[in-house]
Amino acid sequence: TNYVPDCDAEEYLAKTPKVTWNKEPTTNFYRLITSRGLSQSGERTLQGSIIPIGAGHIDGVFSITFREAGLIVPVAANWMSLPIDFFVKTTGKSDFRNDLAQQLPILLSEKKYEACLILRALDLTCLTTHYAELWEECWQNEFKNDRWAKDDPRLSNTFFQNLSPNWNRDCALRTDYTRRQALVEIDVLAAMALGLTLEELKTIYRVQFPVMRQYESDTWYDQKGRIVFTCSKGLPGVGFPRKKTKTEPIGWEDIKNMQSGTVIRTITDDTQPGGPTQRTITYHAPFDRCNREQDYEEVWANFEKRFKY
Repeated sequence: TNYVPDCDAEEYLAKTPKVTWNKEPTTNFYRLITSRGLSQSGERTLQGSIIPIGAGHIDGVFSITFREAGLIVPVAANWMSLPIDFFVKTTGKSDFRNDLAQQLPILLSEKKYEACLILRALDLTCLTTHYAELWEECWQNEFKNDRWAKDDPRLSNTFFQNLSPNWNRDCALRTDYTRRQALVEIDVLAAMALGLTLEELKTIYRVQFPVMRQYESDTWYDQKGRIVFTCSKGLPGVGFPRKKTKTEPIGWEDIKNMQSGTVIRTITDDTQPGGPTQRTITYHAPFDRCNREQDYEEVWANFEKRFKY
C-alpha cells in the first residue's frame, strides 16, 4: 500500500470519525463503501462494496455507517446493481459524496426481492473470516424464518450446497463465472424491485454501458469458471495475453479453439504477504463466453415464475 498510519494506534483511533448516535469510532462497524471518483465513460460508475470492522480508509473513497445494521447488505446489493449505477450515471457527477448517496433509493418494498438481493450480496462479499459476523447476523435475521430465502434455488444449487448459518469459506462465490452470475441476478432483482421491465433493463445495459458490453463480448471462461482471456482493461494480467510474448509462450489465439484437454499458465503472484511466489494455473477446455442480454432473459423468466405465487 502507498498509505500507512503516520501515528501510533492510540492517536489513530482518537482521530477516527465517530458515529452520531453513540460516539463510537466508525471502524467499530461494517460500512458501505464506494470510490469517490465516478467514471462516467468507464465500465461501471458506481462501485459499491462492504468493508469489515476495523478497516480505515483515505478520502479517495466514501463510506456510510448504518445506525440500523440490517440495512447495510440490502443497500450494498442495490449499489452493486446496474439500474442504480444507471441512476448515478444520469446525474453526470464525477465525485460521489453524501449529496448523491442521499438520492439513491433503498429497495425494500417487497420482502421477496430483499431476501434474494441480500443473499447474493453476501455471496459476493463474505470472502474471509472478517465477514463471518455479518454473514451469521444476516442468516439469523433474514433467512432463518423467511419463506423467500428458504425457497431460493440458490440454497439448493450445487454451487451453494455448503451454505450454512455459520460462515465458512465455501459460503462465498469464488470463481469468475459464478460471481458474474450473481451480479446478473442482482441486476434483474433490482430492476424488478424498481418496477422496470426486462426490455428496459436490457436497453439500459445496451445503451448506457457500452464499455462493459464490449468487455463481456470478449471475455472467455473455462469449464471451471475461471477467466481464460479477457480484453477488460480493469483486469490486467488475468488470463492469457491475446498473442504470445517473450515472457508468455502461449497466447489466447493459440488455444481458443481447443475442444478438450487442459492448458497451463505459470504466473508470479505478489498479492499475499511473504513476497512473490510462482503459481501454476490450469485451464480446462472448451472455452466459452456469456451474453448478458440472453442471461437477463433467462434469469428474469426464472424469477418471474418463482415470484408469481
